[in-house]
Amino acid sequence: MSPELPPPEPQPERSRGDPRFGAEAARAVEGALHHLGDADEALRILTTLKEAGAGFAAYLLLPDTNLAAADINQTFYDTYVDGWETFAEFRRDVLEGLGWTDALQAFMTQQAIPPDHLTWNVAAVDARILETYDTVHLDGWWHIFYK
Repeated sequence: MSPELPPPEPQPERSRGDPRFGAEAARAVEGALHHLGDADEALRILTTLKEAGAGFAAYLLLPDTNLAAADINQTFYDTYVDGWETFAEFRRDVLEGLGWTDALQAFMTQQAIPPDHLTWNVAAVDARILETYDTVHLDGWWHIFYK
């Protein structure tokens, strides 16, 4: 996996929860349904898919997902964070959520450090992110799950 680099300027906010459901998501669902032997299990999958869309299709691809679990919809909702169009957007949201972006900006302002003098070690940040989250890249979207 090779995450993209963040854009140089801030991107406008987008509404969350609108990852596109495409051919890869459809194949993920078909593959999951193929492995089920019970109509009730298939119905749970299809019902949750109708509610949650592409994020749930991505969840079906995680190696530890129990496709036949009676509570598959609840485990999905407990672990799904959201979908991002780029990994860089997710990384930015993580750094902002931790308060690191603001803290670094305040430090740079206080110390009169030019904006191009300090940059994030994205490889190290991404390694830490991947220790915390499972990711699935599906139909051009990054779906993020708590481990």
